Amino acid sequence: MGEVDQTNYSPLSVGENYVVYALLFIFDRVDFLVRAPDQPPFWVPSCLFRLVDARIPAGWEFCITQTRPDYKCLFDAFKISHVMGYPLLVNEYEHYVGIVERDPVEVLRFMGDELEHISD
Repeated sequence: MGEVDQTNYSPLSVGENYVVYALLFIFDRVDFLVRAPDQPPFWVPSCLFRLVDARIPAGWEFCITQTRPDYKCLFDAFKISHVMGYPLLVNEYEHYVGIVERDPVEVLRFMGDELEHISD
């Protein structure tokens, strides 16, 4: 997915805690959708983290990419088999792409969804 040995995962900091907003499954690898303060969310390999709370948040949904015409290209191009997370991410492919590409409109939708779940 475009990573190399020199891939920089700034602005993450060692020793900090981050909320995981979604999971992405690629063969034997899992990536976390996280965000650092004042940054849009981005995908990071889970091997860079130590999981401190393994509970799955209420309201998360699951997408099997091979069975969804709009998400199937993720499997075909990157072998992403499943996406699990907040409903907007797993039900609106345009939102998923917007998060990956850091589209300002989709990042704002993410932020609105994030604030809504924090207040629940």
